[in-house]
Amino acid sequence: MGPVDPTYPLYPVASTLAGLMMLFVLLTSLIRQNWNLGVAFLCFWLLFENVTYAADTIVWSDNIDLKSYAFCDFASRLDMATYIAKPMSTLIITRRLYLVASLQSIDLPNTASRRFNMCIEWTLGFIFPLLVAGPIYYVHQELRFVIQEGFGCGNAVQTSILEILTIEIWTVIPPLVSIIFYYLRTFYLQSRDTNSFLRSSRTVSRTSYIRILCLASIDLLFTLPIGIVNLVLIATDTEGQTLPFYGGWMEVHEWAWEPLGISYAEVQAGGTTNVAENYFARWVSVALSFGIFGIFGLTSEARASYWSIIYTVLGLLGCKPTSRARNLEASFGEIEFGPRTQDSQGMTLGDVETGVGTHQQSFVGPQSSVEKQSEVDTVLEGMEQKSDDESKVELRKESGEYK
Repeated sequence: MGPVDPTYPLYPVASTLAGLMMLFVLLTSLIRQNWNLGVAFLCFWLLFENVTYAADTIVWSDNIDLKSYAFCDFASRLDMATYIAKPMSTLIITRRLYLVASLQSIDLPNTASRRFNMCIEWTLGFIFPLLVAGPIYYVHQELRFVIQEGFGCGNAVQTSILEILTIEIWTVIPPLVSIIFYYLRTFYLQSRDTNSFLRSSRTVSRTSYIRILCLASIDLLFTLPIGIVNLVLIATDTEGQTLPFYGGWMEVHEWAWEPLGISYAEVQAGGTTNVAENYFARWVSVALSFGIFGIFGLTSEARASYWSIIYTVLGLLGCKPTSRARNLEASFGEIEFGPRTQDSQGMTLGDVETGVGTHQQSFVGPQSSVEKQSEVDTVLEGMEQKSDDESKVELRKESGEYK
């Protein structure tokens, strides 16, 4: 019996590539010592989600065998965490853009504000998703996990009003807050003040600002419609029965430590909407990952970081890069390991990715001003020496030593 997915192995290949792309984006940020927590959290959760989804679709491509219990326990909770973390990351990104647009600075005014901002971002992007995937999910956990043929491990919750208010609602509220309070205001401020600020600022690159704004726009297009449709489907799929506020602890957890296998035929029996929802939930993460890599993973700074990684690995292996490869690297910009001075022309993409109050010193940068001045002094000394030698020759000619 072959895989039930007619496009197999398209999805696991695409999902694996998407995971590698997220890893590259995180590594290049690590090399440049630049972090925007919203972008970093989004890449972090997408990395693990894509990798686990790829493993799921390979292991259970043609079966519903109840196996790998520890992996499925982890994967089902990770699925719940990423379900919440993606809209939360979008909220962090749009909030950061709004702060840049409203303050006309990437730095908050004082240390207390920076610490408070960091606490908010870590809570939204990391702590709260873990809280939902842990104790809140357990309150509604109907089965240990489910295995769907062709899709792999997933979580299992009992639908109720309380479940909607504590889990499902968080896929809608953060995108709505992003649009109403941050996104629209960011566009308003940009059209009024921010354009002139970005053109005149030495600390913010307009191109980088627009890139992050594009990422927020793409993520909102994916997150909000899906959250609304999913919320409506859950609320209306009651099979003619009244949706209870909460089924009760004993009823919900009666089979909480038993897994369940669902065949692909049963998934299809649930209707076209059910099948489409399963495919769409997985492919949207792949599409979002490709979009993020297109925005952040193909910049000149990112490509220079890739060459730095390649040369480091080749050096460890005892290999020397070819002159052609060195010339190609040079076209991306000179890279030297040393402290970086402040660039008077504006920040790089990595600096804007750093965001409000999180910039750290980069160890990849241009040649220092001291080294450049030393080279200039050496050239000037050579010119002066040459001029003195020529003057001596002229004097000797005049005195008759040279004819």
